Amino acid sequence: MEDELTLPWPDEDEEREGVPAEEVALTVSQVNRMARESLERITVLVQGEISGLSSGYAYYVYFSLRDSKASLPALLTQRQLKALDFKMEDGALVLARGTLSLYEEGGKYQLRVAELRPFGEGDLQRRIEALKRKLQAEGLFKEEAKKPLPRFPLRMGVVTSTRGAAIRDVTVTASRRFPPAALFVRGVTVQGAGAVEQICAALDFFDREFPVDLVILARGGGSIEDLEPFNTEEVARAIVRLSVPVITGIGHEPDITVSDLVADWRASTPTGAAEAAVPDRSEVEAILGKAAGSLHRHVARDIQAGARQLVGARRGPLYKSSEFLLGRFMQRWERAAVALPQSPRRGISRSRDRLALLTGHPVFRRSEELMARRRAGLEALSARLARGIARDVERKAGSLAEAKARVEALSPLAVLNRGYSITFHGDTGSVVRSSGEVELGTPLKIRLGRGNLEADVSGKE
Repeated sequence: MEDELTLPWPDEDEEREGVPAEEVALTVSQVNRMARESLERITVLVQGEISGLSSGYAYYVYFSLRDSKASLPALLTQRQLKALDFKMEDGALVLARGTLSLYEEGGKYQLRVAELRPFGEGDLQRRIEALKRKLQAEGLFKEEAKKPLPRFPLRMGVVTSTRGAAIRDVTVTASRRFPPAALFVRGVTVQGAGAVEQICAALDFFDREFPVDLVILARGGGSIEDLEPFNTEEVARAIVRLSVPVITGIGHEPDITVSDLVADWRASTPTGAAEAAVPDRSEVEAILGKAAGSLHRHVARDIQAGARQLVGARRGPLYKSSEFLLGRFMQRWERAAVALPQSPRRGISRSRDRLALLTGHPVFRRSEELMARRRAGLEALSARLARGIARDVERKAGSLAEAKARVEALSPLAVLNRGYSITFHGDTGSVVRSSGEVELGTPLKIRLGRGNLEADVSGKE
């Protein structure tokens, strides 16, 4: 029969070294070759779910066919992959026709696929797609449901395995980019039994017991089965439930899980998640430098504007008219003060002789009364003039005091009194505007609102 197994036994007369002829032994390579030749006679049609698909090799595409109890390694060529009329992906349920083959050096057998066609959806993939449709209908994938990421997070929770490369990628990247951020790691199992429960508990821990600014959920790449915890409704609901943003960095670029879709930000790798979580140090330094420069320009501009206002006020018509009017009023007051006592004396002197003649005449009495009235009117006018001058001087002095107060409020000394300081080079006296202008040990003079300090540079950033 064609399927009858015929073993290439050695000749009965052949005797190997150390082995009697009646007990002939086969080498390991002979056994593996016999098994390969026997297996390659058999063509099989296998139904299974694709798992562990790896198509990044030059000639072959490697994957496994699995069911609930076992898995079978398989391969096909890149040319066969390009000729398929469906998308070959993890979780797809297929029918594969091919021959079994044995890799002699390793003693492992595999299925060399000659024909591959779809056979419905795989159970795992079907469950994932159903969950996606359910959560999408609830609006959990929409952008408006996403929480914004904090610009400068200082406390970050990390949920991942403490044994894989993901934890190293996240911590090294975040510490390098933004040293002020503190990372708090909650180690969990990321695949297999208990993974879902541990991941959900860790997320709840950072939300309820140990508040942070955001949470990174990360793990390395793997098959669809390895990533199964991140495709569960329990983990998806735990992510949505958090009051702080969640960044996922699960697997590699092709891997998009349900957790990625509900997260507030998705990165393709754990390193990418850390980069999305924190700003780069150079970016922060540029922002601070720009803010300091802007503050300096605003203060300088305000001081210059105040100085111009003071100069303008002193040159303006208000200031000049105050001086001019005050001068005119003072001159008039002085002339009136001089003329007031002299005028009656001159009149009396000139009229003394006439008055001597007219002393007893009624006209004399009327003249005396008229002079008294005029003297009273002049005194009233003098008093009104003095009060007007005093009011104008007081008003002008108040305006000048207000202008002076505005200018003083904009002066550098007033800024220092509000808690700022100015740092000068101890040797040159020039202003220090950035840490790049000084070296360790450089002497400094620091001017405060009250007093000065002397210091040396012991460190800089």
